[in-house]
Amino acid sequence: MTEVHYGVVRVGDRWSIIGDNLRFGAYETRDAARAAALRLAEHPRGLGLPVVLHEQEDDWMLRRPKTLS
Repeated sequence: MTEVHYGVVRVGDRWSIIGDNLRFGAYETRDAARAAALRLAEHPRGLGLPVVLHEQEDDWMLRRPKTLS
């Protein structure tokens, strides 16, 4: 089954959402970018596609991905 992957990553002093051929937003905080990514994920989830969220920590390390159901 197809999965949709989004990432919340730091780009300079801002946070962005990335995905396959996607780089979206320039949020001041990781929480704001995460909230936007969760809103973005509502569409594919509504179509029955699993969404995997990857999130970068403040120390630039990636968290273990979280599958949204």
